Order: sequence, then C-alpha cells, then structure tokens
Amino acid sequence: MTGTGGSAMEESIEFGSIRANSTKQQSTTSSLNSDEAAVSSAMAQLRNQGVVIVAHGSRGKPKTVRLQLTKDSITWRTETRRKNATGHSKEIKLGKLHSVALNNIMYVDVGKQTTALRRSENASVPESLCFSLLTKEGSLDLEANSPRERDALVGSFSLVLDDVHAQNWRDIYRASNEMPSSFDEYDEENGVGGPR
Repeated sequence: MTGTGGSAMEESIEFGSIRANSTKQQSTTSSLNSDEAAVSSAMAQLRNQGVVIVAHGSRGKPKTVRLQLTKDSITWRTETRRKNATGHSKEIKLGKLHSVALNNIMYVDVGKQTTALRRSENASVPESLCFSLLTKEGSLDLEANSPRERDALVGSFSLVLDDVHAQNWRDIYRASNEMPSSFDEYDEENGVGGPR
C-alpha cells in the first residue's frame, strides 16, 4: 500500500507541475497572440493613416512626423500644430514629404544605437522607445510613444524587410562588407584576425 500511496503522490506532484507548465504555456501563447495583434495593428496603421512619431536628427531639435508605409517606400513629413489666440490647436502645418525606398533599408536597429539618438540632447529619451531604420546612406532615427508601440513598429518593419529583400535582411547585414564593425579598426590596429 505504501507503493500505491507514493505513486499517487508522485502523480499528484507531476500533475501539479504539468498544470503549472500548462498555465505558463497559455500565458506565453496569449502574450505571443497579443504581440502578433500589436504588430498587425501597427502594420495596418502604417499602411493607412500613418503613425505619428518623433524623428531625431544629427542636429536640431526632434520633430513630430507622420510615418507611412507605401507599397515600395517609407514616407514621412513633419506635422506642426499651430495654436490660435486662445491656445487651442488650430491647424496642422505639414512639412516637405520625404521617402526612402524599402529596398534601400538594410535593417532595423533597436534602441539608441546611432549617433543621432546618442546625442547628449537625447539623454532623457528612454532607450526602450527608440529604433532606427538604416540605409547605406544614413538612418531614420525614431522615438515611439511607448515601448509596446516601438516593439510593434520594429516587428512590422522586420516583416516588411523580410518580404522586400530576396534573402533575410539580417543575413544581408551580417554579410555586408560595406558596413564594418566599429571593432574592425581596433582589430586591424592591434593585429587581431587577418585580412579578409
């Protein structure tokens, strides 16, 4: 009888751990579905009315822009709200329309990885809000309104870049000889590694 009681006890313990794992799996699945929904929503917003977000440059003040995704490019323009005499927003002044072809965007950088986002003027901007779209010519450095929005936009652009480039955009970045790591100079100066 002790063997049966021990066995029942083991089953109970196993069942308890299976139940706990099952709850964790459901929570993870729910979180994944929530993340997928956020990416899907961000993608729809980018393709339709656009996303109002802050763009940072290597000089000057950050600007509010409306970022949109078209079939073959990303467009943005500044939006400045003018106030009337009572202090209420009266009209929106739109700046010049800018665009970058999707096939010119190499990858998405998450956080404050670029010079523009690491400027001392942007020290108070949380890294969890920042990301950049990098091309061979430069970057579009952006600050989302929340970490969730940033993650959803990064996910959206990652999906778009996967579709645009014939091979995975992450592989293009890793294989690119035109964008050496900042450590490459150090390695060459100190004789680490060899010529490529």
